[in-house]
Amino acid sequence: MSVIIPTYNEAENILQAIDRCLDALADHPSEIIVVDDDSPDGTWRLVERRYDATDHVRVLRREGARGLATAVAYGFAHATADCCAVIDADLQHPPELLPVLVDTVANDVDIAIASRYVSRGGVAVWPWHRRVVSYGATVLARLCIPSARGVADPLSGYFVVRRDLLREATLSPTGYKILLELLTRCDGAQVREVPYVFVDRRNGDSKLSSREYLEYLLHLAKLSYHSHRRVRA
Repeated sequence: MSVIIPTYNEAENILQAIDRCLDALADHPSEIIVVDDDSPDGTWRLVERRYDATDHVRVLRREGARGLATAVAYGFAHATADCCAVIDADLQHPPELLPVLVDTVANDVDIAIASRYVSRGGVAVWPWHRRVVSYGATVLARLCIPSARGVADPLSGYFVVRRDLLREATLSPTGYKILLELLTRCDGAQVREVPYVFVDRRNGDSKLSSREYLEYLLHLAKLSYHSHRRVRA
């Protein structure tokens, strides 16, 4: 499995995130691909120094580029395994769930989603306004994108996808919701959700801002247009 970790200023978290991914996947052939958007805090440099002697971890440093979704797509293009995992570097996604997700894909599933909104999933600590924003964004996605209506957590940032499905899709990622892009472009894919509990980051600053919210709305409008045009065709 190729584990793609997009990063920007995650020096406080990235080494622990990689170590936990490697420990979780000790019984699975895997590679870790860190796609770093030229972090000013030197995230990419820390990874290069720590893992210079191993073939299991590599860094793709993107100079002059920034964006979570495009970073993930860049990682997809450089992956070598039969399936790709996407996980955040900030440890809000538990790496220990990776074996469950990859085994789920192995059982004739195209996309295995770590879901906050199925039974036994949840969010550990969130203020009410973040819960409202997350719920509203999820409802909008399910209203606008037909292929997202059967998915409880279509905005999850933690999932595993078969790489041959990626070869069949033409991705045009924007913002930070790459899973929604996949669900739209790969309509008809077999999807299964696996519960997990989302936790707040302990170190570093959140990347969410008003700009990211605006980009999400623009991306949603673009995907909705594509999805409904395909239905009419």
